[in-house]
Amino acid sequence: MKHQFTILSLLCLFLFLSCKKTDKERETLSISNAMEQLKLNEKPTWVVILPGLGCTGCIQEGEAFVKNNITNPRIFFVVTQLQSLKIFQQKIGKKIEGLPNVFIDTKNKFVIPTSNGIYPCIVQLKNGKIIEHEFQSPSNGQAFEQLHLKTNL
Repeated sequence: MKHQFTILSLLCLFLFLSCKKTDKERETLSISNAMEQLKLNEKPTWVVILPGLGCTGCIQEGEAFVKNNITNPRIFFVVTQLQSLKIFQQKIGKKIEGLPNVFIDTKNKFVIPTSNGIYPCIVQLKNGKIIEHEFQSPSNGQAFEQLHLKTNL
């Protein structure tokens, strides 16, 4: 009887652990689900998700990137968790309402459900599908610089 209980316990533990998604998988699924709500006429190569709350330095780098690349048709920008659209627009020195490559996420559908949600997220697409994503974070401080190089070739 003990032997059967041990086998059953191990089987349940294995099933539980094998069903648990990694942070990367949860992030990709969350981004993919949120992107389904967007009706992108053009197929951008990159999506930049910029949270209004989180890692201050990383978000400031994201704001600078938006300011310098807002007219790049290869990049679609999503701003989420904004406390004030007016303040955000003052920070970047641009009016973003109505721009075809900007989505203002007032319903916070693009909030990343992991600890990485406090960082700007850079998503690479191919034919509208996510290839990969990464975060501008203290451990990946060159993400926007590399994106700038890739999008201005």
